[in-house]
Amino acid sequence: MSMGDDTLVTLLSEALHYGRELAKVLLIYLVFLGIERAFPAEPGQPLRRWWFNFEYQALSYYLFLFYVYPKAVALTLGALQAAYPAWFGMVPIEGHLDATAKLLLLFVIYDFFYYWFHRWQHKWPILWEQHKLHHTEESLNATTAMRHHWLEDFLRIFFISIPMAVLFDIKPTTVGWLSAALAYWPYFIHANVRLPLGMFTRCVVGPQLHRLHHSRLERHTDCNFAAALPLWDLLFGTYCHPAQAEYPSTGLASGETADSFWKANLLPFTGWRRLWTGARRARS
Repeated sequence: MSMGDDTLVTLLSEALHYGRELAKVLLIYLVFLGIERAFPAEPGQPLRRWWFNFEYQALSYYLFLFYVYPKAVALTLGALQAAYPAWFGMVPIEGHLDATAKLLLLFVIYDFFYYWFHRWQHKWPILWEQHKLHHTEESLNATTAMRHHWLEDFLRIFFISIPMAVLFDIKPTTVGWLSAALAYWPYFIHANVRLPLGMFTRCVVGPQLHRLHHSRLERHTDCNFAAALPLWDLLFGTYCHPAQAEYPSTGLASGETADSFWKANLLPFTGWRRLWTGARRARS
């Protein structure tokens, strides 16, 4: 078999693998679609929004999440650890905890770093322009979970993966795969379901609590940043408790949307151009 044939076989194998991964995602979406239609927080959401999100994710975001991100984490952290070994592993956990305890600890730590990264995305204009696509969703549903620009996970390497590896002696691949595995949790918290968690609302992030984060109402601005544990919002003063039947409309207060493939991909870059132009005008 020639080198060209080997390349073709490899490409076909990768394409089949990617197709299987997308089929899993589509199955998750279909399950949530059934649940959302049965118990909607916002009845009558148009299916075209579901399809746009899946189309955008299949042709853009998931390519990065499944293929680039885990390898980028491993390569980046591996190179940094080789060059600056003294920087890493301040708190040893490898070999000191069993697998379950280590997983739980890493889960809590990851959510802590994610909380601050997410909060900075809303505070710093340069990060907000990258994150804004996620908040242009006017019909919050399970597919919104991955309505992110592909730069999202690249930035998580520097704001989450590297800080975690500096503090704890964990393998570079562990951080990457932990992040990829936790990517499935957002399907639940973004779901368009009327599911109040009652007494557990302050213990774990659910669809109602996270919906307030996506609310277009001014009173909900900059609240509920944590992905899994409201503990961080409670500790740092950004917690907003939902009323019993509170399911506000979602999207940007400005009404800006991004419902075309190219606009979604270019949104951060057009935003950064506006910031650059505004800064230049302010200096002149």
